[in-house]
Amino acid sequence: MTREERLSFCKICKNQKLDFKQGIVCGLTNAPANFENSCDSFDEDITLKNEIIFQEFENIHETVGKGIRLANYLLDLIFIYILGYLIGLMIGPILVNIAPDLIYSTNTSKILLFEYALGAFINMIYYVSFEASSGRTIGKYITKTKVVTLDGEKPNFSVIVMRSLCRLIPFEGFSFLGAEDSGWHDTFSKTKVVKA
Repeated sequence: MTREERLSFCKICKNQKLDFKQGIVCGLTNAPANFENSCDSFDEDITLKNEIIFQEFENIHETVGKGIRLANYLLDLIFIYILGYLIGLMIGPILVNIAPDLIYSTNTSKILLFEYALGAFINMIYYVSFEASSGRTIGKYITKTKVVTLDGEKPNFSVIVMRSLCRLIPFEGFSFLGAEDSGWHDTFSKTKVVKA
């Protein structure tokens, strides 16, 4: 058994003691642990064990800051624009034939409504397809982050749809300007973005 494996027991033992030269030692022998399979003096301290479990959970599921969230947003926006451009290339010729009045319309409100609806559709397709399958968009792959529930689990499909729908709320991007490092799409869907 290695020193690190022994320390995994010593860190949660009531008999442990901190020695500034040797680190954690046995409080009964004042020596570093040297057992092979089990320690006869081991007395589990449930409070210490829970503290270590909580600390490890917090480290694994540490919410990323606003800088990384902004990077995710900008990277995803680039890929959404690329996707929108490709979809536009495909549906443009079709719309010329089946809805020329929309293409050549001078009614700006009609055009803006169509563009907003198409943009919302592309946004939903992008975020739902990526986050539902892997919890990560292309931007999150680049920044090595992922979406999880508040418990640290992978969100189910309905949670991802709710999260993606919330992104369509006007000025939702400004919801990150508050004290928290989460936006409305995190708050309403009870999710967070963590290091992958």
